[in-house]
Amino acid sequence: MSKPSGTSESSRNKSHLAGNASLILGATGVVFGDIGTSPIYALKETLHRSGAAVDDIYGVVSLFFWTLTLVVSVKYLSFVMRADNKGEGGILALLSLMPRKIRGPKTTKHNAALILILVGTALLFGDGVLTPAISVLSATEGLALLNQDLEKVAVPLTVIILAALFLVQSRGTHAIGTIFGPVMLWWFGLIAGLGIYRFLAEPSVIKALSPVYAIEYIGDNGFKTFAILASVILCVTGAEALYADMGHFGVNPIRWAWMFLVGPALVLCYLGQAALVSTNPEAAANPFFGLAPNQTVLVVLIVSATLATVIASQALITGVFSLSRQAVQLGLFPRLTIRHTSAAHEGQIYVPVVNWLVGLSSIALVIGFKSSSALASAYVLAIAGTMAITTFAFHIVARQVWEWSLAKVLPLTVTFMIVDLSFLIGTAGHVFDGGWVPIVLGGVVFAVMSVWRAGNRALNKKMRESTRTWQDIYQGLETGEIASVPGVAIFLASPAEMVPAAIISHVTVMHSLPDEVIIVTVKSDTQPISTTPVLCDHISDRLCRVTIYAGYMESINIPLVLEREVLGEREKVATYYLSERHFLASNTGSLGRRTEALFEILHRNSVAPTEFYGLPYDRVITIGTRIDL
Repeated sequence: MSKPSGTSESSRNKSHLAGNASLILGATGVVFGDIGTSPIYALKETLHRSGAAVDDIYGVVSLFFWTLTLVVSVKYLSFVMRADNKGEGGILALLSLMPRKIRGPKTTKHNAALILILVGTALLFGDGVLTPAISVLSATEGLALLNQDLEKVAVPLTVIILAALFLVQSRGTHAIGTIFGPVMLWWFGLIAGLGIYRFLAEPSVIKALSPVYAIEYIGDNGFKTFAILASVILCVTGAEALYADMGHFGVNPIRWAWMFLVGPALVLCYLGQAALVSTNPEAAANPFFGLAPNQTVLVVLIVSATLATVIASQALITGVFSLSRQAVQLGLFPRLTIRHTSAAHEGQIYVPVVNWLVGLSSIALVIGFKSSSALASAYVLAIAGTMAITTFAFHIVARQVWEWSLAKVLPLTVTFMIVDLSFLIGTAGHVFDGGWVPIVLGGVVFAVMSVWRAGNRALNKKMRESTRTWQDIYQGLETGEIASVPGVAIFLASPAEMVPAAIISHVTVMHSLPDEVIIVTVKSDTQPISTTPVLCDHISDRLCRVTIYAGYMESINIPLVLEREVLGEREKVATYYLSERHFLASNTGSLGRRTEALFEILHRNSVAPTEFYGLPYDRVITIGTRIDL
């Protein structure tokens, strides 16, 4: 007897609701970790600059509320998150959506646009370094409220926590990730509850949510407002993470989590801190931990804050891993070792060199700056710069990809840019106080991307100018100048190569080629996971060119693809031939000695194709070539 259709429909609805609830819980744990821990330090740092008079408190909290509304609710959740590439978000997803004339620029204007987006990408790496440092340190500083002597423990304890966090990255985040949601759910409930507790003692602070107080505050303070905005921006740290992590959970679960849990919890927490400081100005020294009514709750709050900041740090670390892989696949970075830590989840990866660079840099910042207040000056510049560049990139996508009219897109981007530039102007004054840190970190990342792109462009040009053509190869095979030997040979070639350098070297030195030759080229695709099928182009009865497309969120295993799509079991006996290039770094090439020398260092230290593409070590032959770029 079949079940009534209503029962089946009810089961589907329950399953759908359960699935959405799971995604909302996951988004709460991963996506909102950074912005969810900003109440620990945001109001404290702002009140240090503005003062703790009642008018200052109302004006600052009003600025906080409307910054959260305009930046998070309107800019990111309502508009920027529409710019997804097959569900994936982030600044590199925006880049991949853009027209080819910007991704591969030939004019000064398009090149400037690309450079600006690469600067935004570089600043995101700086954000990934700074977030663990400031988040965990701001939590451990709460120990001083228990006992003043514990103040000296904050820095060494933070170093220990960060060291442990980066040491466990190689084990994968799946086990840790299962507790992210429940812990952050507890966190938002805790800060909302404590906020309500303090708010009820001084409910008149609800008036601060009126935009009138923000407008009057700006009018009264004039240019001083920019200096205060440099701290106000701390309330939206992690806003870029909402966009970058949307591929893991989808747009709607992130929006629902913000509207019904995260947003209200943050507003209540800030109102509670405002109520506390308005009745007790001395609490402005650390208003977040001042929310606790007694020592027992304070201990709970410190422990919870530490756990929450570790989770916020983990989310940013994972984001930097994903950003690194995207940069590699889009040709912006050298090949890096990428290890998958989960058989079930493609996105869970570990990038050793990035992990240790970010970890050591974060620990060095904690030791060097010694307090979250000192680190805040370094932090805000990275946030402001990235937000402004995201607005710029969104405008390009809206105009040139979606073909929105200027009348539709201009009011939005002008509004967003006014907010972003106001923050950027405010943070610019902190360059010498610590703002130089994200500039230096971003500069290093940008330099790597620039040298790598320039080197590859020069290399591709050189490959296109190859002295040997397929016609030469055919003629050599027909005349017997190139002998045939048994076997299946697989040559890896860059997209620009007419005849792979390894084939030219093999023919020149060995005067032979195997009976069957497969030339494999891996091309980057503008999609997160490429849907373009493997292409097989039979150049002759013995030569076949295979093109594999890799999305910017994918890692390609060439032997598996060839076995599945081209060779079948014959892949098990095939030999792989690679070209190991050495660059002369002379002044006669198009790059110049210095750039070519840097490219040589990056090229030499990038992960070998054998490891990067999963080639069998016992069936790989490497042939060296020397090139002057």
